[in-house]
Amino acid sequence: MLDSLFQCKIDHITFYPAKISKAKTNKPNILIMCTFSVFGGIEMHCLSLYEYLIKNGYNAQIIIPQNSVLEKKFTEKKLPFYSYKQSKIFKPNRQPGLRKVISNIIKTHNINIVHCNRAKDTHLLKGISPKVKLIFTRHAQSLIRNKYMRIFNAVIGVNEDFIKKAKIKFPQKKIIHLTPFFSGKESLNFNTHTNKKEFFKKEFGIELQNYPTIVQVASLSNVKNHKVLLNAISKLIHKKNKPVNVLLCGDGYNKENLQKLAAKLNIQNYIYFLGFTDKRIEVIYHSDIKTLTSKSESHSICLMEAALLKKPLLGPTNTGVINTIKHKETGLLFENNNYDDLAKQIEKLLDSPKLRKKYGENAYKHVKNNFIADILIKKLENLHTQVLINKG
Repeated sequence: MLDSLFQCKIDHITFYPAKISKAKTNKPNILIMCTFSVFGGIEMHCLSLYEYLIKNGYNAQIIIPQNSVLEKKFTEKKLPFYSYKQSKIFKPNRQPGLRKVISNIIKTHNINIVHCNRAKDTHLLKGISPKVKLIFTRHAQSLIRNKYMRIFNAVIGVNEDFIKKAKIKFPQKKIIHLTPFFSGKESLNFNTHTNKKEFFKKEFGIELQNYPTIVQVASLSNVKNHKVLLNAISKLIHKKNKPVNVLLCGDGYNKENLQKLAAKLNIQNYIYFLGFTDKRIEVIYHSDIKTLTSKSESHSICLMEAALLKKPLLGPTNTGVINTIKHKETGLLFENNNYDDLAKQIEKLLDSPKLRKKYGENAYKHVKNNFIADILIKKLENLHTQVLINKG
């Protein structure tokens, strides 16, 4: 019955059945819901979490949007998954027929725990058995509305500021801090036989000047605040006479505005818009400094990936990057949204290769010892146990 349901169209939804696991295990059966169409930190977290649950003996399922980058990555990795054709007419949590199919997945696989990554996923889970426990991962700093918070049996916060506020507002709720899952394997196992100039010429058709290279991996959106980076670079080039290559990995609605700003600041020959790329690890590897300039950030995976490549890190105060960037230890912090201070901190790193090496080595140790998935999975398993015995 399930196969026929998933192979037919239900309004705007098309489903493809994942392989039903026959493995016997005393661990809970898990469903991960990821209703985001873009590919960023949340999607990377879901992919890595799914892989590590399977690696650690779980019967895990996942449902994701069809024709998304995430689906492409699952296909490349030959991982089983459920996917659905997402209609742009409806909101992600209001897709026709999706609630019914999720209910059938839960029944077919005897799901014990559903991992949600969007508060409004609760709309898709109405009517399921109260025996099924719901765990929500909050990927942002801000709180969620009471009507959603009370439905979840436990909440994971990737940002410590969220944790503090949530524990005050919801003292009876089981809330833990757990950084986003990421394997780190790409960074830890990375090896290349291509030098810097050959790589950028071959992959992006650009010829970099012999300047230090700064990389930022982030969507081209206002919240990532590339504007402050471009203004800082303008100051370094035109007032400090310190030219640099700036590599921007990512796409977004703000691209044209940023290109215009680069031209206005007369730094367009130093800024390279690389777009979305699967080569981000190699781009970081061939760079000297890893920046992230977001006005608001929970806990950046790309910073952790750069740390495992032993790159010095640079990010804004009053955001979740402080989990990874320990000031004057694993990198430097600049005053949030202050391009003068950002230019000052970049200049410190440009002037001292020795300091860059020191911070890069420290960043590597900090992330490897605290944030890789092999460590996180043990904390998650403990939460599963508590939730299932009604302690959460």
